[in-house]
Amino acid sequence: MGEDFSIEDALIILRRRFLYFLIPALVIAPLGILAVMLLPAKYTAHGRILIESQQIPESYIQSTINTYAQERIQTIRQRVTTREQLLEIADDFSLFPRSMGLSESERVAIMRSGLNVQVITANLRHGSRQDAAIAFTVSYTDRNPDKAFVIANRFMTLFLDEDVKTRTAGASNTTEFFVRESDRLRNSVAAIEDRISKYKSENADALPSLLNMHMNMLERARRDLTSMTAAIAQLEEEQRFLENQLISGSTIENNLAAEIARLETDLARLRATYHDNYPEVVSKREEIAAIKRRMAPSQEIERLRKILVAKEDALTAAERAATPDPAMITMAEAEVDNAREALSNRISDETRRGATDIAGVQLEGRIAVVTSRILMQNKRVEEKQIEIADLEQRVAKTPEVERGLATLSRDQGNILRQYQDLQAKQQDAQLAENLEENRQAEKFSILEPARRPEKPSSPNRPKLILGALFAAIAAGGGAAFLAELAFSTIRGRTHIAQLIDGHPIAVIPYIKSDDDRRSVFSFGNRRNRNAELTPETA
Repeated sequence: MGEDFSIEDALIILRRRFLYFLIPALVIAPLGILAVMLLPAKYTAHGRILIESQQIPESYIQSTINTYAQERIQTIRQRVTTREQLLEIADDFSLFPRSMGLSESERVAIMRSGLNVQVITANLRHGSRQDAAIAFTVSYTDRNPDKAFVIANRFMTLFLDEDVKTRTAGASNTTEFFVRESDRLRNSVAAIEDRISKYKSENADALPSLLNMHMNMLERARRDLTSMTAAIAQLEEEQRFLENQLISGSTIENNLAAEIARLETDLARLRATYHDNYPEVVSKREEIAAIKRRMAPSQEIERLRKILVAKEDALTAAERAATPDPAMITMAEAEVDNAREALSNRISDETRRGATDIAGVQLEGRIAVVTSRILMQNKRVEEKQIEIADLEQRVAKTPEVERGLATLSRDQGNILRQYQDLQAKQQDAQLAENLEENRQAEKFSILEPARRPEKPSSPNRPKLILGALFAAIAAGGGAAFLAELAFSTIRGRTHIAQLIDGHPIAVIPYIKSDDDRRSVFSFGNRRNRNAELTPETA
């Protein structure tokens, strides 16, 4: 049965194998029709939900929920068809009595297969956004129309509630994220400010803002050092002058001492001859006392010298203390200067009143004052030199401190800008959250609630019956074809021409006998009278 198969062959096969065709067709057709009639009726309840656009223009408030409606619908469907949710709905509406003996997995599978969600889209112009969903339908199919109606509405309510919950939670999560990030950056800003404050505190002596002041202080300190050096030179010159005076006055003192020795010798000689009240003895004693008074310093000078020594001792003790107090040292230095000045003035005053009355000890006192002043000036020079070195170090350190401070300030500026940008985004996220909470963003709303179905949605019995008839005819045809393949018989002139490799001279049609007329279903007699030819007989 290859390329030579024709309609004539098909008709011959059908006529010859009619019983093979008729029996399966008569068996399958009634069974198929019966099965279609026994199929249970199912009812589908439909509801429609509208996707409303944002009520406030997006140019004013941008929503933080940027997923497309179709994606959001599919996400919500997965959430409302979870195992727990479906079992809860089944228990609430008693969808599956215990008599049905269904397991939880079977009940969940039946409910998921009964739910159907279809998105309704609009035709948008080229270049518009891909999300063209404007509405979607929610339907549920069940054998009971009342249950299909209530469950469809229940699913619609779940879709609405889940959409509100999802959008609100998404906006809230966005706001919380920005709040956390704002807190983190706020802490970073505080940390960098603490670092800057600590850096300034550690380098307070070399801050760029103090550079001009340090330069002025350095210049003034150098001028003071020059003045101190000049003062020391003047004091040293005065010291040399007093020492020369002391050296030149030592001859006078030696003469006075020799005179005292001579007078004391004369006094001893007179006492050997005369008594103490003798006028010449008294005169010698008075002359000796006068010379001694000329050589001894005054009591005031001695007192001032003792005060100076005590003040110098107090200054030394203040400087050598375990924790020196600058205020006490300054006060002690001022007291030493005052005591030295008082002693110098006293010596000068007594010198003016009578140069011949001044003794060598007075010159030594003035030399001691000058020497003390030189020592104090040298100490101040050392302090001033230390101050100058410190100021020079501060000035040299300032550029390095300025670079470090610039780095910290740049980091602070970057973090501060990030913090300000995040604050602005946080405000936008808060507005978007308020938009979602007030239901003024894109939302789902029921356009048409599900209604109780009046007619079953399935099965489509006429279509199924027609399908069963076609299946029966196909089964009969298949049986006849298989029977023809099982028996090697000649079908018609085309088959004969192929077998004999030529065309037949004439074709004698089949002649029915009386038995054929009496019994159409006589398969054995029909086969004997069918003028079957084998290739050999042909």
